[in-house]
Amino acid sequence: MHKIGCREIYFVETKQPQPIDFLIGKVKEVINEMSLPPEYDVRIYKNVYACCGVGGHSLIIEVIGPEEEKIKAIDFRAISKILEICEKEGYEIGHHSLGQYESM
Repeated sequence: MHKIGCREIYFVETKQPQPIDFLIGKVKEVINEMSLPPEYDVRIYKNVYACCGVGGHSLIIEVIGPEEEKIKAIDFRAISKILEICEKEGYEIGHHSLGQYESM
């Protein structure tokens, strides 16, 4: 039976979706470089959220596969790439916050 790993990354100050589209493209490049077996599926969704007067865009990364450790490794690599772009490459994305990794 397959397991699902899921995480949401919130971008508080991003008012338009173009930076999010850029991040989705970069994460897809990293996933393609990993040459995953066919039983693993990585889905990336763009989302809009609002809570307590704060809102913005977010990314949801969902990894589906048979092995929990491999799912966590894929999630970690995707999150690492996002943080690298946001913090090291100086891409103007605004404040970001990582949601907790969840397994289902």
